[in-house]
Amino acid sequence: MRLREIVAVLEGHPPSVLPEGTEAVCEAGLTAILGSPPGRLSGRRALLEHAARRQAVLERLMACGTVLPALSGSGLTPAEAAAALAANGPRLRQELRRLAGRVQFQVLVQWDAGLAPTRTEPEETAEDLRLRFADRIAEALAGVAEQHVNLPLRDDLLANQALLLPQSRTDDLDRSLEQIDALWTEGLRIRQIGPSPPVSFASLTFRRVSSAAIRRARHRFGLEGPVDPIRLRALRRDLLLRAAEAERAEILAAADVLDLLTRCAASGGDLHLVRIWSEGQAVPADLEDAA
Repeated sequence: MRLREIVAVLEGHPPSVLPEGTEAVCEAGLTAILGSPPGRLSGRRALLEHAARRQAVLERLMACGTVLPALSGSGLTPAEAAAALAANGPRLRQELRRLAGRVQFQVLVQWDAGLAPTRTEPEETAEDLRLRFADRIAEALAGVAEQHVNLPLRDDLLANQALLLPQSRTDDLDRSLEQIDALWTEGLRIRQIGPSPPVSFASLTFRRVSSAAIRRARHRFGLEGPVDPIRLRALRRDLLLRAAEAERAEILAAADVLDLLTRCAASGGDLHLVRIWSEGQAVPADLEDAA
């Protein structure tokens, strides 16, 4: 069966009209929106064009409710996508509830360094002014955002932030940007991008779980045969209480694999585990190691 790229997951039924070039797969009260795989993208222009097409699809889907976006390159067949929705339903619904009613904005504040001498205080350098304005801008944006991440800065930027906030607070963001503009109207240029789905705060990817990963997880918990969910939770709690900090991530990852087994014991196909990525984190480690 043909491979498709996961674009997003929604809760409930698919929209009556899908964005062009996409299809929907529904399972367990969830809908995966699938698009054509990008193939080999060579060069910056091709990458940017693909990203722009995906972003346009995500923004169209916002009319249907909360959108949990996917990292580019998450490819599954429609049958695998349906199985992955069923297997990872609790985790996906938890993330959709967390993001309900929330949107992402990106705010960039550019400054004209050549005009800095006209705004500096006595004994203040242009660098002092840059830091002072950057602090004021960060403070203003922090007042409206539930979460924020700092994105890469060019030399001419004082701020480049992705903000997660309730859709009901977009007017507060507008007022915050007015306050920033008032700092130095002639020397600052503000660009606002959004609203969009929270791609910088929660982007999913599905990774195949290899037989080796399952064996390691069973060994970590000392489990053979069918995995009982109640016993698994008790073992997880006990191991975490006794574990050193460096071991906790491995224990949690193994528990995720075994938890997946409790819901897919009779599926007979490959298992795919959802991972949620956010800006500043490494892309989740691949579970498709050697069998």
